[in-house]
Amino acid sequence: MSHPGSQSCSRAKKYTSVGGVARRTQTASHKVGWLHCLRVPVSRGALSMASQKLPEAVPYPPEKFVVEVFAELPEQTVRERWNHLNVILRLSMLTGLQMQLDATLNLLGDMAAEITSFDKALIYFWDEVREQMQLRIARAAGVAVTVAEELAASNILNHWAVKHGRPLLVGKSNNPQADALLDAVGAASALAVPLFVNNRVMGSLQFFAAKEGNFTKEDAQLLWIMSLVAENLLTREYANEGLMRFAFTDYLTGLKTRGYFEQQLELEFKRAERRRQKFALLMIDIDHFKNLNDTFGHHVGDQVLRDVTSILMKDMREVDTVARYGGEEFVIILPETTEAGAIYVAQRLRRAVEQTKFFAGSPHAIQHLTISIGIAVYDKDAQFKRDLIEFADAALYAAKRSGRNSVVCYSQLQGQEREVS
Repeated sequence: MSHPGSQSCSRAKKYTSVGGVARRTQTASHKVGWLHCLRVPVSRGALSMASQKLPEAVPYPPEKFVVEVFAELPEQTVRERWNHLNVILRLSMLTGLQMQLDATLNLLGDMAAEITSFDKALIYFWDEVREQMQLRIARAAGVAVTVAEELAASNILNHWAVKHGRPLLVGKSNNPQADALLDAVGAASALAVPLFVNNRVMGSLQFFAAKEGNFTKEDAQLLWIMSLVAENLLTREYANEGLMRFAFTDYLTGLKTRGYFEQQLELEFKRAERRRQKFALLMIDIDHFKNLNDTFGHHVGDQVLRDVTSILMKDMREVDTVARYGGEEFVIILPETTEAGAIYVAQRLRRAVEQTKFFAGSPHAIQHLTISIGIAVYDKDAQFKRDLIEFADAALYAAKRSGRNSVVCYSQLQGQEREVS
């Protein structure tokens, strides 16, 4: 299997060498010689003709964005940015902790925000299943955000980070590919730092700002050191993620298991409490699934489960969790979602299943299925994990009882109780 870092050079080559300085000096001397050539007297007519034939600006080569990094920091940087060095020291003290990979990447995003200011952050990491860089974290002002679909699977900064294995300071109007990315993100400057696993580039931290020249070489140097300190932590969590993926993946549908859902729900409660935000829980059941199994057999039922899974996963955000709860029941966690938003998602899923043709063993045996969905919202309906699950389940039961193929919110049940009383 080809890993993204297989092209990158060894760590020793990432530091400035005397040859690198010589090359820069040589380039400068070439520029001086070119300027001397311009001093040759020419007629105004010739100058006018020359101005008409000036070539278009040559695109900035990616190498120009690469920041030379050093094994030691200048004394002035240590004096002026000691508080940022303390952030890196804190990270080094956490490298013995057991954390999930996404939690580690979120931690790096938090710590980077203490070192430099930025408007948006995209954090990519290698996905073994897709065999490509995948967007794992997207944040703006410390809050998870959705991004354009073309940014979800790698970008040009990932390619350059893998190729050069060093930080990149990127500005606008220098390179068409870089400009296209900055425009897509809505930024004028960017700083990208490679992330390493076993001395190979396996991801990148990408920070964007609306202000031109927002990032400095000192920022790049400090975040580079932070990346090196994080390597041991990322190496262990990357290996653990493979084991976790195997343990928390449902073999039939490829969805996350109930155990993974319980873990994510616990994390979402803590995140929502800390940020004082709502999130929604959807419980979904395939209507009359037992009749389908009894009529056509379990092999058809298994295929239907996989087909419904594909519908549930389509158009979901990176931050959403879709899991198989058991049998023909599914659960979805929708972070930072109100009841109105959850109803919109639930109705979209319900209509999608209702309009799909399911093949029961052959193209001639077409079945039309429906689903019922119950919704409960954290903070509005429940403040505790167990209550949220029970209330979403109660709403699902009400949806089944009212004729199936419907969406019911727990708040509706509370309203009915008040009317009865």
